[in-house]
Amino acid sequence: MTDNTQTHCHVRVNPNEQIHYFNNIKSFLALLVVFFHTSSGYGGEGGWYYVEQSDNLISTSILTLLNALCQSFFMGLFFFLSAYFIPKSYEKRGTFLFLKSRILKLLVPALFYFFVLNPLCIYLVSKQSYFSSLDFYNTWFIMALLYFSIIYVLIKRFVSPTIDQKKIDFLGKKKILVFILVMGLFNFVVRLIFPTDKMYIHDFTLGYFPQYIALFSLGIVAFRNNLLDKIEDKTVSIYFRVSLISSITMPLVFFLSSFYSNGVENFFGGFTFESFYYSFWEPFTYVGIILKILTVFRDKLDFTAPFMNLVNQTSYSIYIIQAPIIVILQLMLAALDLNVFMKVFLVTVLTFIISFGISALLLKISVLRKILT
Repeated sequence: MTDNTQTHCHVRVNPNEQIHYFNNIKSFLALLVVFFHTSSGYGGEGGWYYVEQSDNLISTSILTLLNALCQSFFMGLFFFLSAYFIPKSYEKRGTFLFLKSRILKLLVPALFYFFVLNPLCIYLVSKQSYFSSLDFYNTWFIMALLYFSIIYVLIKRFVSPTIDQKKIDFLGKKKILVFILVMGLFNFVVRLIFPTDKMYIHDFTLGYFPQYIALFSLGIVAFRNNLLDKIEDKTVSIYFRVSLISSITMPLVFFLSSFYSNGVENFFGGFTFESFYYSFWEPFTYVGIILKILTVFRDKLDFTAPFMNLVNQTSYSIYIIQAPIIVILQLMLAALDLNVFMKVFLVTVLTFIISFGISALLLKISVLRKILT
């Protein structure tokens, strides 16, 4: 740092010790994923199996804005957390065992979703034929993580064995600002070709991939440099305020654009003001939120307890199995005259509880435990 202002950071004596707050964050993100998918079925922007039609512009707008806020950071943070221990795992296992572990933990669950859960979800809603409903859908993240892991191995083996050992200084305020601006520009350029409302191979929404690739890479580098324990409180405070201000601008721009554009389509990509705004809005929003989540959990929630540990162990399984449970609950509530926000709340909470219960039972099977934990 170049100024003389006192700053604080958290220093972990042993960077290889178990980090409980990582697991706590993953459970929190699993809950957000359930909310996001539930909200998508009740008017929030984002594709989903079951969509309940609503003429309530207010609820639809609120859920769309909440989904946009979640979309801005939660999957990117998932990639960051997933990448953090990859260097340690690779060194411990070696190339063959590392890839074997990745295939077991990533490809096997993704294929189960492809052949079983996705067709089930589609059949519940539209009775579509089995073979036409084969898709990865929600498990796109798992497939992307598998590909990123393979690319990491290829780079380590054939390009630069020390690529993940680069030394990086503290995350200074200016460096973070440069990162935000570069990410915004990349977003805009990529979305000229790959708008965020289009899915490609394995249901990849390539318009969001600049963020995912960047945060996955940062997760790998962060491990070597112990960066998470060097994040300064002052930097977090500044960029979290930036995130709050950025978040507030979205409803205003969303409202103004409704007067001269066709809904939200212009935000998805193309050479439009909305796409340019949204491309930069995302990094200005997610950087501060991610830093805040990491430091709050690091400083306040870096512990575990028997029940918390069980929830954390089931977070991956919850991510995999939550979709059909959401759909079933949404169909059960369809005939009830309930406020849409009450439906979102009920389905989110019940899905998380039911998914947790099923996952806890699945983990009692040793073979599944090896895959899902």
